[in-house]
Amino acid sequence: MSTTSLVLLVIAVLVVAALVAVAVVVLLQRNARLRAARVEQAGQLRTQAAAHDEPIAASRNRVEEAQVRADEAHARADEADREVDLAEQVLAQDEAQQEDRLRAADELDPHRETEAGSTTSSTTSATTSTAPATDPATDPADPVDPEGRHRA
Repeated sequence: MSTTSLVLLVIAVLVVAALVAVAVVVLLQRNARLRAARVEQAGQLRTQAAAHDEPIAASRNRVEEAQVRADEAHARADEADREVDLAEQVLAQDEAQQEDRLRAADELDPHRETEAGSTTSSTTSATTSTAPATDPATDPADPVDPEGRHRA
């Protein structure tokens, strides 16, 4: 190999190395610009997000206040349910006492008419009736059916 060829080869290697170096620098600058653009975009997004902090905090406060009101309403509803249960128990006791008094009155005077003008409840007719307590058609001890025929 001659000196000229060797010089041309060294120059070619230096030119290729310079082109690679330039390409590396261009790529690094491009990446730096892209990185800077991403940082700027991230900063803008953070600024926009920070601008929504107040509405989000206000919404959070409204949610918390609504939850407190809902909890209070649930507590009032639970209390109302307990009051209803108690009132129903008192009503059942009052009705039972009234029935007991009416039965006692019917036992003392079974033929008395009620204030509405009709006879007293079915308990009165059952206590004064002479009919047997069981249905004669289904009474196994009675061999005669309701039409007067004997059953086998």
